[in-house]
Amino acid sequence: MQISIVDCGAVADGVTNNAKPIQAAINDVAAHGGGRVLIPAGGSFLSGSFELLPKVELHLESGAILLASGDYSDYSQEHSIEVLTDGEVNEVVLPRRAFIVGFRAHGASITGLGTINGNADAFIATRGEYIHQMRGPIGGRDQYLERPFTLFLIESYGVKLVDVTITDPAFWAVRFTGCNNLDINGIRILSDLMVPNGDGIDIDRCQDVRITNSHFETADDCISLKSCAATSQYGLVDNVIINNCFFKSTSGAITLGTESVGDITNVIISDCIVRDSHRGFAVRAREGGTISNVLITDCIVQTRAFSDMWWGHGEALHVTAFSWDDPVKGTDGNIERTYEGKVRDISFRNINVTTEASTLVWAAHPELIKGVTFENINQIMVNQSKWPHRIDLRPNGITDVIRRRHNAFDVMNATDVEIRNSRVTWDPSTREMYGELIVSENSPGLNVESLTER
Repeated sequence: MQISIVDCGAVADGVTNNAKPIQAAINDVAAHGGGRVLIPAGGSFLSGSFELLPKVELHLESGAILLASGDYSDYSQEHSIEVLTDGEVNEVVLPRRAFIVGFRAHGASITGLGTINGNADAFIATRGEYIHQMRGPIGGRDQYLERPFTLFLIESYGVKLVDVTITDPAFWAVRFTGCNNLDINGIRILSDLMVPNGDGIDIDRCQDVRITNSHFETADDCISLKSCAATSQYGLVDNVIINNCFFKSTSGAITLGTESVGDITNVIISDCIVRDSHRGFAVRAREGGTISNVLITDCIVQTRAFSDMWWGHGEALHVTAFSWDDPVKGTDGNIERTYEGKVRDISFRNINVTTEASTLVWAAHPELIKGVTFENINQIMVNQSKWPHRIDLRPNGITDVIRRRHNAFDVMNATDVEIRNSRVTWDPSTREMYGELIVSENSPGLNVESLTER
């Protein structure tokens, strides 16, 4: 079964809110057991929020444009996240708006060579040199939570995103929470690189995820794997494959963690290219969860510091473990507990790196990181930005930024780190800006075999 949104009254004038005809088409197809809702080429279909239903394929023809409304009032309470989840997810923590939303939308898909435009321009209050200030519905810092995601699916199984382009998201472009068996192939996410929190795809407590043959240019992490506190009923992040993708980011290409109350495990990242990014691949355990069994292999990574206003400082490979918040102290002033993350068994293999920053392994104490391997790393060290060197460990409750020269490898407070068959090439024009080949402190079991420099 196929229904065009035009047959339900949609108008491609870029002004009319087409949420009702789009929803009518989706409802009709879903009522008949599934099928295709067609967004045809020719003009721009503006819309407020609408809900994707099970077994419905939202298909955008080549040249079709689905444009998110820039009016906060078009993101109706009917489609807000707390309603969709029947209160199962903490609505205080999650945003209250999304353009395309779905709850238990099993077997749904978004396909085609058309474009979904998140209309970020409409949510920018002030354009900055390195980061924009965004507009909320009532002003103030509400901007960061109130902006709409472009696509948000919760507890949905067997979902596909194929070939579609998402441009100018106002917040995170795509968020999956508690989903299983996700197939993302051949998509593009192209953001304004100055939009804060402009993630590409966020995988929150999902299992069996495949992201392949895709292109990302985003203003925050292109892909972020996380296990948020508000969604604990959905378990861990498990079985994720990311292959043959291109990344460019004002922040990080791929980040595992930061928001990591639960565990993240069994991840393979392979055959990817990272260019012109503020960070490359980052493993950041923070909120009590463990990040483990990760292989990152056969990649090319080029990073540089973009601005001190963004987390990071040009690291291509980054592994850290801290508590996000300050330690909790008892009445006697002694530390009672921290919410420290842990890292176990992370491997970086066969990676060509061009960077201006240290390859970094750093924890609050050695028990937090155990078993990080670097093998066949070809690392070129060359300063590419105007910013003074620093080690950026944000977020954590101990220290955020350390001003110091970069070394090729910094291994601090980590256990059983191995560096094998790797080479560092110093650019002679900037060599005096850097420190040593490797600097290590309080890192039992450090094993270095055939690490050379020239």
